[in-house]
Amino acid sequence: MKHTLFLIALTAVLLLTSCESELDVSQAANASETHKVDLPIVMNPLTPANATWAFEETFDGDPAAPSQALLPRNFGYAVTHRTHPAVHINPFETYPADHGHDCMGPDPALSPLPQHDVSTSHLTNSTVPDESFFICKDHMMSSMGDVEGYSVTAFWPRQEFDFSYGGVLEFDVNINDNHPRSWFEVMIVPRAELKTGAAPWFLPIDENYPKDRIVFKFDDQIKRYIQVGTGAIDPAGITAETADLQSWSTTYPHDPANDDRRIRRTMRVFIEGHQITWSIERADGSFDNLVVPLPDGLPFTRGLVVFKTHAYTPEKEGNYSTYTFHWDNIRFSGPVVGRYEAFDASDVVYLQANGDRAIGESQTVTIDLPHIGAEPVLFGQVHSPKQGQVLLSINGGPQIVVNPYDYNPGTCSSTGWKSFQLPLDEGWLVPGTNTFTWTIGPRPSCAENWLWDGFSIKGLELNFELEE
Repeated sequence: MKHTLFLIALTAVLLLTSCESELDVSQAANASETHKVDLPIVMNPLTPANATWAFEETFDGDPAAPSQALLPRNFGYAVTHRTHPAVHINPFETYPADHGHDCMGPDPALSPLPQHDVSTSHLTNSTVPDESFFICKDHMMSSMGDVEGYSVTAFWPRQEFDFSYGGVLEFDVNINDNHPRSWFEVMIVPRAELKTGAAPWFLPIDENYPKDRIVFKFDDQIKRYIQVGTGAIDPAGITAETADLQSWSTTYPHDPANDDRRIRRTMRVFIEGHQITWSIERADGSFDNLVVPLPDGLPFTRGLVVFKTHAYTPEKEGNYSTYTFHWDNIRFSGPVVGRYEAFDASDVVYLQANGDRAIGESQTVTIDLPHIGAEPVLFGQVHSPKQGQVLLSINGGPQIVVNPYDYNPGTCSSTGWKSFQLPLDEGWLVPGTNTFTWTIGPRPSCAENWLWDGFSIKGLELNFELEE
């Protein structure tokens, strides 16, 4: 009965198509069928009577130029490039992203299309977000060009989505065609398994989908794909999956959103115990549904919602500029749970080179803490770790071994960037400046001879739980 009421209530609100505010009056009149109007948020019957959405972000801000300063700081931001250890910190070539330098939108009637050049690096964090994330015209962009073979951006609310009794996730995004080798993906993952650079197993980046995951991929063929998995890293552990048979533009050839990326459509995901439904708003305001049954049920009922932009050598298929996704109105239902705050490290840790680094070499970074919060956890990505070789001392304390979630199968080492989490004792930390000294430990005897000694750490942050 609860699920029935939930679906009836939320389906009653048909959010019309969102167009960017730079459309002038005559354009808006011609595109009236796709213009979005603001309607009241429907109460979520699965939460207390006085609740609405558990989380909502509308990315307000109309700057005169693309802005990182306006990005909300209750999100995490990460960029992962498939790089050689010798060039981790080197700058990459710029690439074009929507909008223009003056935030003019990507009007398809204009030539050249209004865009601006973006620079990206591994230095990004939530304090200083990468230029691939920015705000224009009251919405947010994530973008990634062809800079290093394979790259992934990720951003996520620092609040968990609880769908124990059913749930709804909504967001607005452009669905335009002609995105060869560039696509977006949304992954729901238990917070303890968060991976910021995850991709399908068959693609050439080193972090695969986590053991427990619900993945919504809108691929470069403009098709939906849903995967549910548990208990084993992709490609193992899949319990349910489905995909569109044909592209959106083939199914709806006259949809103006096929060619105009200023038009953002509402994506609505219903998660129930027995099925997941991914609905995309049509031009007339109704929804097109893709349903995946869950014969084994949900693998988990609470996790972070991670939004990702993937770029896999897009220039190989003639894509030199269609790299940007336009996001707005991200929200999900459920109780307000799992909120946390994060404090970023002062720098990346670079203990690698074009060859071995000496055992015992070290580098110190700092994290400034205004207070000591509850349940501290250190989170980040480590490059090419070997068992026992990634050593950490906090504020001069004893060395701790840091391991990623997983190593390469059958080995005691790993290649590429891998995510890790390390719970800390509150007594190890102090208000003010905290030092984190990373040291290259002894080489494990099980490591292959061709692997170099050394590692790097990026995206390092310290997380504290917030009271509910």
